[in-house]
Amino acid sequence: MLLSSGAPAAFAQTSVFLKPADALKLIFKDSKEVYKEDKALGESEKAEFKRRLGYQPPRDSYSFYLGKSGDHVDGYAIIDEEVGKVLPITFITRISPQGKVDAVEVMVYRESHGGEVSSRRFLNQFKQKGLNDEIRLHGSIVNITGATLSSRALVLGVNRALVLWRIFYDKSPAQPTS
Repeated sequence: MLLSSGAPAAFAQTSVFLKPADALKLIFKDSKEVYKEDKALGESEKAEFKRRLGYQPPRDSYSFYLGKSGDHVDGYAIIDEEVGKVLPITFITRISPQGKVDAVEVMVYRESHGGEVSSRRFLNQFKQKGLNDEIRLHGSIVNITGATLSSRALVLGVNRALVLWRIFYDKSPAQPTS
């Protein structure tokens, strides 16, 4: 098949790295139990989201997974999607009780190019970053050549996960924002 430009069409190939149950087992391997909490954004939460990220939340509700050992919360995780070039990348982000990224895992990659964003080298750049840290492509996150749009998608998604964690779970006093 040829595109009107005469160039061969690039076909996306879906790579499933982790199913949701497997991703949760990996992300919460040391937790005794994992449970799901559905959270809805009210008007004030939507305003905070927009103030922090500069755009309206794409959805009105999100599901978080909490890993617990006894009464102690080990961490929080969200399974989310962000469009790479034209198709969504499904990923999971684990956030510590202190609001730092513990891990990011690509679960499903659907584009024809750029799957290198699922590499440990790329994903480890997010570890220990929180809302007060710069999480920006070509800043603290080095993109993968040929996968700039996929790299940008994961940066957007991890920033969104941290903001949602802050809105729903952060119990510390409000920090001034610039």
